[in-house]
Amino acid sequence: MNVNRVLNAIRGRVSTENLINSCSGEGCRVDMTDVPSDRIIIDVEREFDSRNMREKRCDRLLFFINTVENNLVAAPIELKSGRAEQSDVVGKLENSLRFAASIAPRQRTLKTVYVPVLLHGRDIKWTNPKGLKQLNVRYGGASLQIFRGRCDAPKNLWEVLSESGNL
Repeated sequence: MNVNRVLNAIRGRVSTENLINSCSGEGCRVDMTDVPSDRIIIDVEREFDSRNMREKRCDRLLFFINTVENNLVAAPIELKSGRAEQSDVVGKLENSLRFAASIAPRQRTLKTVYVPVLLHGRDIKWTNPKGLKQLNVRYGGASLQIFRGRCDAPKNLWEVLSESGNL
């Protein structure tokens, strides 16, 4: 498996002006410590706008190769400096998962794992306050947990990604 070939294939499927160096934004600082340096970060809002895609979308999309597990990690990331609303977060991440799948190269030797992430500053406004306090999205006929962390915390992104069990 050639890491550069896989990541370059993804780079070739998005506008270069929408490739960025950090996941921070929207008033939320994201600590990139321990996230592999061979990575791609896409400003999803700008990429959707450049494609005239009008549906809800997350803020960032991170791709990197986990060489230990031999998989491509695709992590759509929603950033909320304040309070996050459950239904809004779910809709944005579901659309962004579909987009991630559309630009991830098909590999026989490399499985793609999807890890939806929410980094927020305050609480979550639950659509059903009496329901389970867990965020999930539907993708590919399965329910995926949305892994959550706090804005501005040390190693916030890596800790959330590690919690997923896909690293």
